[in-house]
Amino acid sequence: MEVVRLRPEQLGDASAVLARAFQDDPAWSWVLPDSRRRAALLPWLFRLGFEVTDADVWTTPGAVLGAARWLPPERPRLRLPTALIAFVATPLRLREATGRFLAYGRAVESMRTRAVSGPHWYLAGIGVDPPQQRKGIGSALLGPGLEGAARDRLPVVLLTNSERNLPFYRRHGFEVAFEADVPPGAPHAWAMIRTP
Repeated sequence: MEVVRLRPEQLGDASAVLARAFQDDPAWSWVLPDSRRRAALLPWLFRLGFEVTDADVWTTPGAVLGAARWLPPERPRLRLPTALIAFVATPLRLREATGRFLAYGRAVESMRTRAVSGPHWYLAGIGVDPPQQRKGIGSALLGPGLEGAARDRLPVVLLTNSERNLPFYRRHGFEVAFEADVPPGAPHAWAMIRTP
């Protein structure tokens, strides 16, 4: 299956697809416990993530059926104007969930650097629209990052809070580096690595 780079005009579609894919994710359910509020805020949060970080984003040709955000080594480069807007807007939108959101973000970065301290490729997020899952789209979206890491002879790191994702990633050469409940009280998380 072919994948292509996400075009700027597809950001809204990709954000909506990721929001649907992560609606029942344990981490997002912890950050935003109310399911209706989570459904309303996740598209905005995913779009913000696309706009704040200079990532390589891949999707399907034609309609956006899934998306993957890859951070090659020596990134992420934050887009400063958007990051400043996010710094102000996020607490206003998330209100009481802001503390959990920030704590989870810090925990993710801590797990990432604990998994691999040197240069690596990082899968910063991948999701497929639920009706389109189990059709090979997720595997195809892994391709560009895995190929880049193989070319660079570098490891690939990802984090997941969903145990049901582990077999999928293992089929693509990832192994669990470590697991933990981070931050305290949050759902269990697995840091996975694919070595070159």
